Amino acid sequence: MKSGRLQGTRLASAAAGCVVLLFVAPRLWAQETKEKVTVDDVDRTFMVRLPKGYDPQQHYPVMILLHGMNQDADDIERLTQFDQLADKDGVIAVYPLALHGRWNVGVHPQERSPMGMGPGGHRRYGGGGYPGGGGGGGGYPGGGGGGGYPGGGQQSPSREPSEERGPAPADDVGFVNQMLDQLASKFSVDTSRIYAAGLSEGGFMSLRLGCALSDRIAAIAAVGAAMPKTMICLPSRPVPLVMINGTSDPVVPYGGGTEHNLSLSTLSVENSAKAWAKIDRCAEKPEHSKLPAPAKGGMEIKVDTYTGCQQNAQVVIYSVKGAGNTWPGGEQYEAENTVGKTSQDLHANEIMWNFLVSRKLPDKGAAAP
Repeated sequence: MKSGRLQGTRLASAAAGCVVLLFVAPRLWAQETKEKVTVDDVDRTFMVRLPKGYDPQQHYPVMILLHGMNQDADDIERLTQFDQLADKDGVIAVYPLALHGRWNVGVHPQERSPMGMGPGGHRRYGGGGYPGGGGGGGGYPGGGGGGGYPGGGQQSPSREPSEERGPAPADDVGFVNQMLDQLASKFSVDTSRIYAAGLSEGGFMSLRLGCALSDRIAAIAAVGAAMPKTMICLPSRPVPLVMINGTSDPVVPYGGGTEHNLSLSTLSVENSAKAWAKIDRCAEKPEHSKLPAPAKGGMEIKVDTYTGCQQNAQVVIYSVKGAGNTWPGGEQYEAENTVGKTSQDLHANEIMWNFLVSRKLPDKGAAAP
Protein backbone atom coordinates (compact mmCIF):
# COMPACT_ATOMS: atom_id res chain seq x y z
CA MET A 1 0.00 0.00 0.00
CA LYS A 2 1.37 3.38 -1.00
CA SER A 3 1.84 5.70 1.93
CA GLY A 4 0.61 9.26 1.52
CA ARG A 5 2.97 10.18 4.30
CA LEU A 6 5.92 8.77 2.40
CA GLN A 7 4.89 10.56 -0.77
CA GLY A 8 4.51 13.81 1.13
CA THR A 9 7.91 13.36 2.70
CA ARG A 10 9.38 12.71 -0.74
CA LEU A 11 7.89 15.95 -2.11
CA ALA A 12 9.11 17.91 0.89
CA SER A 13 12.57 16.44 0.50
CA ALA A 14 12.60 17.32 -3.19
CA ALA A 15 11.66 20.91 -2.40
CA ALA A 16 14.38 21.18 0.20
CA GLY A 17 16.85 19.66 -2.26
CA CYS A 18 16.37 22.63 -4.60
CA VAL A 19 18.07 24.82 -2.03
CA VAL A 20 21.02 22.61 -1.11
CA LEU A 21 21.56 20.60 -4.29
CA LEU A 22 24.84 22.23 -5.24
CA PHE A 23 26.35 21.44 -1.87
CA VAL A 24 25.30 17.80 -1.42
CA ALA A 25 25.09 16.40 -4.95
CA PRO A 26 28.74 15.25 -5.22
CA ARG A 27 28.51 13.17 -2.03
CA LEU A 28 25.09 11.74 -2.91
CA TRP A 29 26.15 10.74 -6.40
CA ALA A 30 29.11 8.94 -4.92
CA GLN A 31 26.80 6.99 -2.58
CA GLU A 32 23.73 6.02 -4.59
CA THR A 33 23.21 5.04 -8.23
CA LYS A 34 20.25 3.90 -10.29
CA GLU A 35 20.96 0.72 -12.25
CA LYS A 36 19.07 -1.04 -15.03
CA VAL A 37 18.82 -4.54 -16.50
CA THR A 38 16.54 -5.81 -19.27
CA VAL A 39 14.36 -8.86 -18.57
CA ASP A 40 11.96 -10.19 -21.22
CA ASP A 41 12.46 -6.98 -23.21
CA VAL A 42 11.39 -4.88 -20.22
CA ASP A 43 13.79 -2.49 -18.47
CA ARG A 44 13.96 -3.19 -14.74
CA THR A 45 15.58 -0.77 -12.31
CA PHE A 46 17.15 -0.92 -8.87
CA MET A 47 18.92 1.52 -6.58
CA VAL A 48 22.39 0.70 -5.26
CA ARG A 49 23.56 2.56 -2.17
CA LEU A 50 27.22 2.19 -1.31
CA PRO A 51 28.25 2.59 2.33
CA LYS A 52 30.21 5.62 3.45
CA GLY A 53 33.91 5.10 2.90
CA TYR A 54 33.28 2.55 0.14
CA ASP A 55 36.63 1.15 -1.01
CA PRO A 56 36.65 -0.84 -4.29
CA GLN A 57 39.64 -2.80 -2.98
CA GLN A 58 37.44 -4.36 -0.29
CA HIS A 59 34.50 -6.71 -0.76
CA TYR A 60 31.16 -5.88 0.84
CA PRO A 61 28.12 -7.92 1.84
CA VAL A 62 24.90 -7.05 0.02
CA MET A 63 21.42 -6.57 1.48
CA ILE A 64 18.52 -6.65 -0.99
CA LEU A 65 15.48 -4.84 0.46
CA LEU A 66 12.15 -5.56 -1.22
CA HIS A 67 9.30 -3.07 -0.93
CA GLY A 68 5.68 -3.90 -0.21
CA MET A 69 2.74 -3.84 -2.58
CA ASN A 70 2.16 -0.49 -4.33
CA GLN A 71 5.28 0.95 -2.73
CA ASP A 72 8.61 1.57 -4.42
CA ALA A 73 12.35 1.47 -3.75
CA ASP A 74 12.39 4.93 -2.15
CA ASP A 75 9.61 3.93 0.24
CA ILE A 76 11.34 0.84 1.64
CA GLU A 77 14.61 2.77 1.91
CA ARG A 78 12.90 5.50 3.91
CA LEU A 79 10.64 3.48 6.17
CA THR A 80 13.33 0.93 7.16
CA GLN A 81 16.16 3.48 7.53
CA PHE A 82 18.50 0.61 6.69
CA ASP A 83 21.08 2.99 5.20
CA GLN A 84 22.15 3.98 8.72
CA LEU A 85 23.10 0.40 9.55
CA ALA A 86 24.67 -0.04 6.11
CA ASP A 87 27.00 2.90 6.74
CA LYS A 88 27.88 1.67 10.22
CA ASP A 89 28.59 -1.95 9.26
CA GLY A 90 29.79 -1.53 5.67
CA VAL A 91 26.94 -3.03 3.65
CA ILE A 92 25.88 -2.39 0.05
CA ALA A 93 22.11 -1.82 0.20
CA VAL A 94 20.11 -2.64 -2.95
CA TYR A 95 16.52 -1.54 -3.52
CA PRO A 96 14.84 -3.24 -6.53
CA LEU A 97 11.63 -1.88 -8.06
CA ALA A 98 8.71 -4.18 -8.85
CA LEU A 99 6.70 -3.73 -12.04
CA HIS A 100 3.50 -1.77 -11.39
CA GLY A 101 4.13 -1.98 -7.64
CA ARG A 102 3.64 -5.76 -7.43
CA TRP A 103 6.07 -8.65 -6.99
CA ASN A 104 5.48 -12.02 -8.62
CA VAL A 105 5.69 -14.10 -5.47
CA GLY A 106 5.44 -17.40 -7.32
CA VAL A 107 1.82 -18.44 -6.91
CA HIS A 108 0.35 -16.95 -10.10
CA PRO A 109 -1.33 -19.74 -12.14
CA GLN A 110 0.67 -18.79 -15.25
CA GLU A 111 4.05 -18.60 -13.56
CA ARG A 112 6.68 -20.42 -15.58
CA SER A 113 8.57 -21.17 -12.38
CA PRO A 114 12.19 -20.37 -13.22
CA MET A 115 14.85 -22.21 -11.25
CA GLY A 116 12.60 -24.84 -9.77
CA MET A 117 9.90 -22.67 -8.24
CA GLY A 118 6.54 -24.30 -8.89
CA PRO A 119 5.22 -27.11 -11.05
CA GLY A 120 7.12 -26.21 -14.20
CA GLY A 121 10.58 -26.01 -12.67
CA HIS A 122 13.21 -28.37 -14.02
CA ARG A 123 15.24 -28.62 -10.80
CA ARG A 124 13.43 -31.25 -8.78
CA TYR A 125 14.73 -32.19 -5.37
CA GLY A 126 13.12 -34.51 -2.87
CA GLY A 127 12.35 -34.10 0.79
CA GLY A 128 11.45 -31.08 2.86
CA GLY A 129 8.06 -29.63 2.21
CA TYR A 130 5.70 -27.93 4.60
CA PRO A 131 2.47 -28.78 6.40
CA GLY A 132 -0.69 -28.22 4.40
CA GLY A 133 1.18 -28.01 1.12
CA GLY A 134 -0.55 -30.98 -0.44
CA GLY A 135 2.13 -33.59 -0.99
CA GLY A 136 5.06 -32.78 1.27
CA GLY A 137 7.26 -31.40 -1.47
CA GLY A 138 10.17 -29.03 -1.56
CA GLY A 139 13.46 -29.71 0.11
CA TYR A 140 17.00 -30.12 -1.16
CA PRO A 141 19.03 -33.01 -2.57
CA GLY A 142 19.00 -36.18 -0.54
CA GLY A 143 15.47 -35.96 0.82
CA GLY A 144 12.46 -38.09 0.13
CA GLY A 145 9.15 -37.02 -1.36
CA GLY A 146 8.24 -34.36 -3.85
CA GLY A 147 5.50 -32.19 -5.20
CA GLY A 148 3.65 -30.06 -2.69
CA TYR A 149 2.18 -27.68 -5.26
CA PRO A 150 -1.25 -28.19 -6.81
CA GLY A 151 -0.65 -30.24 -9.93
CA GLY A 152 2.52 -31.81 -8.54
CA GLY A 153 4.80 -32.74 -11.41
CA GLN A 154 2.68 -31.24 -14.17
CA GLN A 155 4.01 -28.51 -16.40
CA SER A 156 2.85 -25.03 -15.52
CA PRO A 157 0.56 -23.22 -17.96
CA SER A 158 2.02 -21.00 -20.64
CA ARG A 159 3.50 -17.73 -19.44
CA GLU A 160 2.27 -16.01 -22.62
CA PRO A 161 -0.54 -13.51 -22.09
CA SER A 162 -4.01 -14.38 -23.35
CA GLU A 163 -7.48 -12.89 -23.28
CA GLU A 164 -8.64 -15.59 -20.86
CA ARG A 165 -5.71 -15.41 -18.46
CA GLY A 166 -4.74 -11.75 -18.66
CA PRO A 167 -1.17 -10.41 -18.75
CA ALA A 168 1.74 -12.71 -18.02
CA PRO A 169 3.44 -12.23 -14.64
CA ALA A 170 6.86 -10.62 -14.44
CA ASP A 171 9.92 -12.85 -14.15
CA ASP A 172 11.07 -11.34 -10.87
CA VAL A 173 13.43 -14.21 -10.06
CA GLY A 174 15.11 -13.62 -13.43
CA PHE A 175 15.25 -9.91 -12.62
CA VAL A 176 17.03 -10.50 -9.32
CA ASN A 177 19.36 -13.02 -10.95
CA GLN A 178 20.44 -10.48 -13.59
CA MET A 179 20.64 -7.79 -10.95
CA LEU A 180 23.12 -9.91 -8.97
CA ASP A 181 25.22 -10.45 -12.10
CA GLN A 182 25.42 -6.71 -12.67
CA LEU A 183 26.21 -5.97 -9.03
CA ALA A 184 29.11 -8.43 -9.09
CA SER A 185 30.48 -6.95 -12.32
CA LYS A 186 30.22 -3.26 -11.36
CA PHE A 187 30.77 -3.16 -7.60
CA SER A 188 33.04 -4.77 -5.05
CA VAL A 189 30.70 -7.48 -3.80
CA ASP A 190 31.31 -10.43 -1.48
CA THR A 191 29.27 -12.93 -3.48
CA SER A 192 29.16 -15.39 -0.58
CA ARG A 193 27.30 -12.86 1.59
CA ILE A 194 24.23 -11.72 -0.34
CA TYR A 195 21.01 -11.48 1.67
CA ALA A 196 17.37 -10.62 0.95
CA ALA A 197 14.73 -9.08 3.18
CA GLY A 198 11.31 -7.59 2.56
CA LEU A 199 8.14 -6.22 4.10
CA SER A 200 4.69 -7.71 3.43
CA GLU A 201 4.59 -8.61 -0.29
CA GLY A 202 8.34 -7.89 -0.30
CA GLY A 203 8.63 -10.47 2.48
CA PHE A 204 6.80 -13.01 0.30
CA MET A 205 9.30 -12.22 -2.45
CA SER A 206 12.20 -12.70 -0.04
CA LEU A 207 10.85 -16.15 0.81
CA ARG A 208 10.59 -16.90 -2.88
CA LEU A 209 14.19 -15.89 -3.50
CA GLY A 210 15.30 -18.16 -0.66
CA CYS A 211 13.58 -21.03 -2.46
CA ALA A 212 14.61 -20.19 -6.02
CA LEU A 213 18.06 -18.57 -5.68
CA SER A 214 19.55 -20.48 -2.78
CA ASP A 215 22.76 -20.90 -4.77
CA ARG A 216 23.24 -17.11 -4.73
CA ILE A 217 21.50 -15.81 -1.61
CA ALA A 218 23.05 -16.88 1.67
CA ALA A 219 20.13 -16.20 4.02
CA ILE A 220 16.84 -14.32 4.11
CA ALA A 221 14.55 -12.26 6.33
CA ALA A 222 10.79 -11.78 6.00
CA VAL A 223 8.85 -9.09 7.88
CA GLY A 224 5.05 -9.23 7.92
CA ALA A 225 4.93 -12.24 5.60
CA ALA A 226 4.21 -15.97 5.70
CA MET A 227 4.42 -19.00 3.40
CA PRO A 228 1.68 -19.19 0.73
CA LYS A 229 -0.04 -22.57 0.86
CA THR A 230 0.42 -23.04 -2.89
CA MET A 231 4.15 -22.26 -2.95
CA ILE A 232 6.59 -25.11 -3.41
CA CYS A 233 10.08 -24.53 -2.09
CA LEU A 234 13.01 -26.27 -3.78
CA PRO A 235 16.24 -24.77 -2.45
CA SER A 236 19.48 -26.50 -3.37
CA ARG A 237 20.65 -26.28 0.26
CA PRO A 238 19.31 -25.35 3.71
CA VAL A 239 18.61 -21.59 3.81
CA PRO A 240 18.67 -19.71 7.15
CA LEU A 241 15.52 -17.64 7.75
CA VAL A 242 14.49 -15.02 10.30
CA MET A 243 10.85 -13.90 10.43
CA ILE A 244 9.44 -10.87 12.25
CA ASN A 245 5.66 -10.77 12.55
CA GLY A 246 3.04 -8.81 14.45
CA THR A 247 0.38 -10.89 16.14
CA SER A 248 -2.26 -8.25 15.24
CA ASP A 249 -1.35 -7.99 11.57
CA PRO A 250 -4.54 -7.05 9.67
CA VAL A 251 -2.95 -7.66 6.24
CA VAL A 252 -1.16 -11.01 6.59
CA PRO A 253 -2.99 -12.83 9.40
CA TYR A 254 -0.65 -14.21 12.06
CA GLY A 255 -2.85 -17.30 12.35
CA GLY A 256 -2.92 -17.89 8.60
CA GLY A 257 -5.75 -17.56 6.11
CA THR A 258 -6.41 -15.17 3.27
CA GLU A 259 -3.97 -12.30 2.81
CA HIS A 260 -5.91 -9.03 2.74
CA ASN A 261 -4.82 -7.54 -0.60
CA LEU A 262 -3.62 -10.54 -2.61
CA SER A 263 -6.48 -12.97 -1.91
CA LEU A 264 -3.57 -15.29 -1.17
CA SER A 265 -4.00 -18.08 1.35
CA THR A 266 -1.06 -18.47 3.73
CA LEU A 267 0.05 -20.81 6.43
CA SER A 268 0.12 -19.40 9.93
CA VAL A 269 3.36 -17.69 10.89
CA GLU A 270 4.26 -20.56 13.21
CA ASN A 271 3.52 -23.18 10.55
CA SER A 272 5.50 -21.14 8.02
CA ALA A 273 8.54 -21.38 10.28
CA LYS A 274 7.83 -25.06 10.85
CA ALA A 275 7.69 -25.55 7.08
CA TRP A 276 11.04 -23.87 6.58
CA ALA A 277 12.54 -25.80 9.49
CA LYS A 278 11.45 -29.03 7.81
CA ILE A 279 13.10 -27.96 4.56
CA ASP A 280 16.29 -27.13 6.49
CA ARG A 281 16.03 -30.41 8.46
CA CYS A 282 16.03 -28.72 11.82
CA ALA A 283 14.86 -30.15 15.12
CA GLU A 284 11.13 -30.86 15.06
CA LYS A 285 10.24 -28.40 17.82
CA PRO A 286 11.58 -24.89 18.42
CA GLU A 287 13.19 -23.51 21.54
CA HIS A 288 11.05 -20.80 23.18
CA SER A 289 12.24 -17.58 24.79
CA LYS A 290 11.23 -13.96 25.28
CA LEU A 291 13.09 -10.71 24.94
CA PRO A 292 13.46 -8.66 28.14
CA ALA A 293 10.18 -7.10 29.25
CA PRO A 294 9.53 -3.85 27.38
CA ALA A 295 8.91 -0.52 29.06
CA LYS A 296 5.37 0.21 30.26
CA GLY A 297 3.07 0.25 27.28
CA GLY A 298 5.54 -1.66 25.11
CA MET A 299 4.96 -4.84 23.15
CA GLU A 300 5.95 -8.28 24.40
CA ILE A 301 8.24 -10.19 22.03
CA LYS A 302 8.34 -13.99 21.86
CA VAL A 303 11.21 -15.77 20.09
CA ASP A 304 10.97 -19.29 18.64
CA THR A 305 14.24 -20.78 17.39
CA TYR A 306 14.69 -23.97 15.36
CA THR A 307 18.19 -25.37 15.81
CA GLY A 308 19.94 -28.60 14.82
CA CYS A 309 19.49 -27.77 11.14
CA GLN A 310 21.74 -29.10 8.40
CA GLN A 311 24.75 -26.96 7.42
CA ASN A 312 24.27 -24.87 10.58
CA ALA A 313 21.15 -23.22 9.22
CA GLN A 314 18.62 -21.81 11.66
CA VAL A 315 15.00 -20.66 11.55
CA VAL A 316 13.85 -17.96 13.98
CA ILE A 317 10.51 -16.17 14.49
CA TYR A 318 10.14 -12.92 16.42
CA SER A 319 6.44 -12.57 17.30
CA VAL A 320 5.59 -9.02 18.39
CA LYS A 321 2.41 -8.94 20.47
CA GLY A 322 0.00 -6.31 19.21
CA ALA A 323 2.09 -5.18 16.22
CA GLY A 324 0.78 -5.04 12.66
CA ASN A 325 2.05 -5.34 9.10
CA THR A 326 4.89 -2.96 9.87
CA TRP A 327 8.67 -2.71 10.19
CA PRO A 328 9.59 -2.66 13.91
CA GLY A 329 11.73 0.35 14.73
CA GLY A 330 10.81 1.98 11.42
CA GLU A 331 8.24 4.52 10.32
CA GLN A 332 4.49 4.15 10.82
CA TYR A 333 4.04 4.25 7.06
CA GLU A 334 0.24 3.94 7.02
CA ALA A 335 -2.58 4.57 9.47
CA GLU A 336 -2.88 2.05 12.30
CA ASN A 337 -6.40 1.11 11.21
CA THR A 338 -4.93 0.05 7.85
CA VAL A 339 -1.67 -1.76 8.68
CA GLY A 340 -1.65 -1.96 12.47
CA LYS A 341 0.85 -0.59 14.97
CA THR A 342 4.62 -0.26 14.57
CA SER A 343 6.61 -1.54 17.54
CA GLN A 344 9.51 0.54 18.80
CA ASP A 345 10.54 -2.15 21.31
CA LEU A 346 12.96 -3.72 18.84
CA HIS A 347 14.46 -2.72 15.51
CA ALA A 348 13.98 -5.09 12.60
CA ASN A 349 17.24 -3.87 11.04
CA GLU A 350 19.32 -4.91 14.04
CA ILE A 351 17.45 -8.18 14.59
CA MET A 352 17.75 -9.38 11.03
CA TRP A 353 21.30 -8.13 10.47
CA ASN A 354 22.57 -9.82 13.64
CA PHE A 355 21.04 -13.03 12.30
CA LEU A 356 22.25 -12.66 8.72
CA VAL A 357 25.72 -11.16 9.08
CA SER A 358 27.60 -14.39 9.84
CA ARG A 359 25.81 -16.51 7.20
CA LYS A 360 27.77 -17.36 4.07
CA LEU A 361 27.23 -19.54 1.06
CA PRO A 362 29.06 -22.84 1.52
CA ASP A 363 32.12 -23.67 -0.56
CA LYS A 364 32.13 -20.39 -2.43
CA GLY A 365 34.92 -17.92 -2.99
CA ALA A 366 34.34 -14.93 -0.75
CA ALA A 367 35.00 -12.25 -3.34
CA ALA A 368 33.70 -11.39 -6.73
CA PRO A 369 36.37 -10.93 -9.41
